[in-house]
Order: sequence, then C-alpha cells, then structure tokens
Amino acid sequence: MLINEQFRKCVTYLFVEAPHPETGAIEKRPVGTTFFVDVVDGPVKRAYAVTARHVIDKSEDFGALFMRLNTADSYVDIEVPQASWMLHESTDVAVLRLRAPAGNYDILTIPHTNLLTDEGVGIAGIGIGDEVFFTGLFSEHPGRERVQPIIRFGNIAMMPHEPIKVDLRIAREIDAYLVEARSTGGNSGSPAFVIFPVYRSGNSITVEKQLPVNMLGLVHGHHDIKQDIDLTGDNSGRAQVPLNAGIASVVPSQKILDLLMSEELVKERLEARQAIEIRVRL
Repeated sequence: MLINEQFRKCVTYLFVEAPHPETGAIEKRPVGTTFFVDVVDGPVKRAYAVTARHVIDKSEDFGALFMRLNTADSYVDIEVPQASWMLHESTDVAVLRLRAPAGNYDILTIPHTNLLTDEGVGIAGIGIGDEVFFTGLFSEHPGRERVQPIIRFGNIAMMPHEPIKVDLRIAREIDAYLVEARSTGGNSGSPAFVIFPVYRSGNSITVEKQLPVNMLGLVHGHHDIKQDIDLTGDNSGRAQVPLNAGIASVVPSQKILDLLMSEELVKERLEARQAIEIRVRL
C-alpha cells in the first residue's frame, strides 16, 4: 500500500528543553507526536493540534513545551504552553487551538468530519483484521533540517469492547482499540488511520485534495510484557525486563470529537462567526 505524502504533512512533533545525556548541554528533545484537525463553522475555520494527554502531563517536568512546524525548506519552533491545552477528563487526549504566527508552513489539517464517530465505526463495519497505519515520530531520527515523520503499519487486533489497563495520571483504564503494530514511545499522539479494501468502497471519507482516509483514533502508546532473564557474573540471578509486545493502544476518534465539540470550543467558534456576520452587515 503506497501512502500519500499528505499523511506526513498533517503531523509534527512536540519538544522540550533538556540536557543531552552525554554532554549535559541543553537541547530540544522530541517527546511525542501531534497532528492537526480543523473545524469549519460557516465562515469560521479553526485549526487545532491534537496529542496524547500524557505527553502534555509529562512535559511539565521539563518546563517550556514547543511545537515544530515545517516551512518550505526548514522549520520554526513555537512555544505551546501546557496550560493552553484542553485536556480530556477521562482519557489520553489533549487539544490546542492553533494560533501559529503568519508564515508559509508546510502542513495540512484533517477535517473533523473525517474522524470516525462511534456510530460511524459501526456503520462502516470496522473490525478485527482491518488494516491500520499511523504517522509519527521515530525518536532515533526526528529530522535534522525538517520534521521527518515515519509511517507504521498494523491491523486491528481487538475492538474497544471493555476498558484496557493504562498508566495515566488521570485513569488506570481507558477505552481503546488494540492494534498489532511495531509501536514505540515516540508514536504517542500519532493519528491512526484505517483503510478499507476496494470491495468496501461505500464507506470511504475524503480529506483535502480528495485523499481517501478514515481516522480511527489517536495512538496512546505500546504495551510491554515482562520477560524473565538470567543474570551472570557479579549480579548473577534472575530478573525481569520489559519487552515490547508489538501491540499499540489507540484511543477512538470519538474522544477527540468530544473535546472539539465541547461547550467551550463551540462557544468560541460561535462568537467568532457572529463577529464576522456583524462586520458583513455593517
């Protein structure tokens, strides 16, 4: 399956300032992925950044938080304070109204109508085995001159029939899909897309420039299993180490929509629309 470049342009990374593990020099270190969604209400179009809430929570230990935006040939870092993010009360989702300074940014936004609702998942018949891919950070190579997201692939392994265990400040269980994929830590906050085979063409959705896409949700992270190992030498004995199980958890898009359609954000868009309508009448 060939992935269009547009899927890489709807994501970027969040950074904190932290000491280099070897030199101690302060540098910007990527801590997670964020992606862009827009909501159109009449003449008002608002763009939002979306990420995993735990990325915002954990970044507070380092101070300032930055978002890196690609330009035509380089990038610009803008500060996105943790306090400016709207945090979901019960799951791993955070949303920020994007107020990037004027400039030529090489990014795309996903229309919120492309985010699958719980009802839409049922209508489309999405289930175990459907192919999924997500776009995000490879921490070993985030990109030197520009943000360079990678694409990871997998299949739905379990539907969100019951909550799964997680380690969050706000919850110990969340609703999530389990996806068999080679997920790593930097994928936290990545958008996950489900692609229908040709014979299920009746339920496709489109984004800007008519690219077929169905957004399943947001990558929370991967699951580890404990592996027993034998120790030799001075520290002989047995111990347990974490082993990536190859299973990623994906928070349903419905949870993102819950924030985008929250009373606070709906009110802000309504007030902006009314202000435009008043100016037009004048």
